[in-house]
Amino acid sequence: MSARKIPAYSLVFQKARSYKAGSMKIDPLKGYLQFQAALQREKAALEKRLEEINHALSGQGAAKPTVVAALPRRVGVRRLKNKLSLRQAIIRATSTKPLTKEEILKAVLKMGYRFVTKKPMATLNSVLYAKRRFKNRNGRFSPAK
Repeated sequence: MSARKIPAYSLVFQKARSYKAGSMKIDPLKGYLQFQAALQREKAALEKRLEEINHALSGQGAAKPTVVAALPRRVGVRRLKNKLSLRQAIIRATSTKPLTKEEILKAVLKMGYRFVTKKPMATLNSVLYAKRRFKNRNGRFSPAK
């Protein structure tokens, strides 16, 4: 995409209202004529573009469809499959006694839960603080029910 063009008529109109270097104003009639000429040029350009669009849409000037080679399929990384969901693992870890976030993370990792993310604490926080499923008492979490 190209940068947005400023219509020629607006530039001419701005010049018509501004001062010349010798601090004399441009003659308003001359400014009007420049403005009108700029509008005529822009109108001609727009009509030409509209004609091209109509020609393309009518199918008369349609180009032949080009054959594009198929891109090779990318082999995706398989998603990790944990035996328990993270919420279930946290419930198991905190069922005996309330734990801090760091203790919960260690317990969940010890159970064999594998995180895909580089920041497992952020994922753990999203589960701990979502929908009031866990009670937070002085930084120690336990199941809400």
